[in-house]
Amino acid sequence: MTTVKTDEPQALVFGASGITGWAIINAALSYPTPTTFKRIVGLTSRPLSVEDAGLPTDQRLRLYSGLDLSKDSQSIIDYLGKIENIQEITHVYFAAYVHRGWGDEGSEERKRENIDFITNAVVAVENVCPNLQFWTFPTGGKWYGFEFGDKVERVVPLKESAPRVPAPYGDHIFYYPQIDTLAKLSKDKNWKFADIRPDAIVGFVPNHNPMNIAEPLGLYLSLWKSLSPSLDVPFPGTEESYTHLQSNISSDQLGRFHIYASLHPEKTAGKSFNIADVDEGLSWEMTWPGIAAYFGLKGVGPVAKGGLSGEEWVKAQKGKWDSWTKEKGLRQKVLDNTCWSFMTIVAGPYSTFDRHFDLTEARSIGFNESVDHIKGYHIAFDRMRARKIIP
Repeated sequence: MTTVKTDEPQALVFGASGITGWAIINAALSYPTPTTFKRIVGLTSRPLSVEDAGLPTDQRLRLYSGLDLSKDSQSIIDYLGKIENIQEITHVYFAAYVHRGWGDEGSEERKRENIDFITNAVVAVENVCPNLQFWTFPTGGKWYGFEFGDKVERVVPLKESAPRVPAPYGDHIFYYPQIDTLAKLSKDKNWKFADIRPDAIVGFVPNHNPMNIAEPLGLYLSLWKSLSPSLDVPFPGTEESYTHLQSNISSDQLGRFHIYASLHPEKTAGKSFNIADVDEGLSWEMTWPGIAAYFGLKGVGPVAKGGLSGEEWVKAQKGKWDSWTKEKGLRQKVLDNTCWSFMTIVAGPYSTFDRHFDLTEARSIGFNESVDHIKGYHIAFDRMRARKIIP
């Protein structure tokens, strides 16, 4: 296949309907300029139109469904080969992921599947995209063993240079072999890659996503506003988790950073980058009142032991779910399909220790953008409201 040099980047986004993939596509339409990318191609497993995705209408954007990364590389080559002008793609943003529980639950299967995903995708893309220049890959807080809480020693603020989590906990972190696989596959090639590390992501997805903290929080707050006699809404975690520092990130900030890293390969190739909304760590105590204010509620601290809030309170209202959903004109089964355990984990076990990031590496390559973290929640809620996910 002939390589055709081009100065106009063309993007291919794996996992376009997920929390990270959607954000990258949305950012690529306007960042760093509205004309940076000549074309943006999004890949999904299930059928999804641009309209149903809640993405802007743009003649440069195309979504293709039916991708199955669990198949062998030849099957993926055949799939990609049907995409018009696939050979012109220059930048790949990989945001596909198989979720199989937390911690050591389903660990071996989770590792195997996610390693296969990246291996099959790289081999396929190399076969059909001779102009490939750069590849971004999202890891995240799991890199630092967050799901294992205080069983893992850490020095905060966390730096990318921190050693990998040792066995036995490190054996369950599939990001390590994925990154090793990328390093091996890219060696002596014309394309390079960067590892992008966010913590919990605040954003919007057109369908449900187990890694989006905004969705369960938005629905919890919406339900509380409708069904509770009090405007004081308790934080859906524990007292211990309320005050520790973290570096959660708005999906718009994350999408822009993926693109920035990919367009500056001379600064980013082969490196890892923490990224967050702001340089300083934030706690739930600092942000919860502002998050709740979107719904006209007063965010207060955790309830005392024995009281109900968060996932337990929501599930205690289960008999009202269907009628509430219908009354508010929301999507059917929106409450059933939401990943409540992610809210519980991020507001609980994930927050019982300081886990904030050092952003020195991201700043050193010239990415100096910071955003209002609470506004990021409000933007996500606006998008969810427009798609009938919250009232």
